[in-house]
Amino acid sequence: MFKKLLALLGLSFTTLAMAADTFNPWESVLRPSVGALQIFGNYNAGCVQGAAAPKETGIGYQFVKLSRNKFWGHSSAHQFVERLGQTLRPQGMSLFIADISMPRGGPFTWDHASHQVGLDIDIEYLQDSRSLQRPLTVAEREILPKYYLADEEANDIIRENWDEKYVTMLRTAAEDSNVLMMFVHPAIKRKICGNPANRKKWLAKVQPWWGHNEHFHVRLKCPAGQPYCQSKPEPTDIGCDSEEFLWWFSDEWRQIFEERKKWQKDNPNPQPDPLPALPAQCQGVLKDEESL
Repeated sequence: MFKKLLALLGLSFTTLAMAADTFNPWESVLRPSVGALQIFGNYNAGCVQGAAAPKETGIGYQFVKLSRNKFWGHSSAHQFVERLGQTLRPQGMSLFIADISMPRGGPFTWDHASHQVGLDIDIEYLQDSRSLQRPLTVAEREILPKYYLADEEANDIIRENWDEKYVTMLRTAAEDSNVLMMFVHPAIKRKICGNPANRKKWLAKVQPWWGHNEHFHVRLKCPAGQPYCQSKPEPTDIGCDSEEFLWWFSDEWRQIFEERKKWQKDNPNPQPDPLPALPAQCQGVLKDEESL
């Protein structure tokens, strides 16, 4: 069942531990390449030429942890953030936007398996009343706490942290026509599924995955005019009662969770997975010395 889920979501099972003494050339580049905006490859094996930086603050959103330099992306990603912020701000919400991609996209050593082509966006669940009054300073954005909606060990919602505004947040994002799918902690989807009124077409885009208990992950479709961008099929099954979804609360899931936890404890500094094979065009994007 676990391998079937991997194939369904187009993801890989990677460790979230930093490996020592590794070098990833994509992580050493500080600026985007020159040339027309172009995506090469797919979410888990690709790059982006001519990536753009966002407006770091706008109506209903602020980018955080700017020092990570992982806010670069396709212009459609930044436009999505602006639309979402403008829609949610009148409802008393202001979003903290975390990682999109590195300056030229490409693979991370350990941080993410995807986020390689400027179309994956991490959005924090944290709501901070200050952000409704003013833009936070760069320093304030570096030290924001995490706000967890689900407990990974219990595999359940943290009830005192839950609010129906998170359903509004997720539904509004999923209803955007440019969104392919989104990833949340399984317990969050189960909570949403528990209300029959939520069992609408948009919920098919909300997919369960490990972690994602303090942020949700938005994945956009390949934009028009990007012939080298490789997308995935859009989910169509709401999934609340599917075998694939119920697996996340099964004894098999618990066994894998405990094995995964033990492995991470026993291997605090593992070697990273090999970098994925990228489209040939990505070598040109990486080696573009004009913008170094």
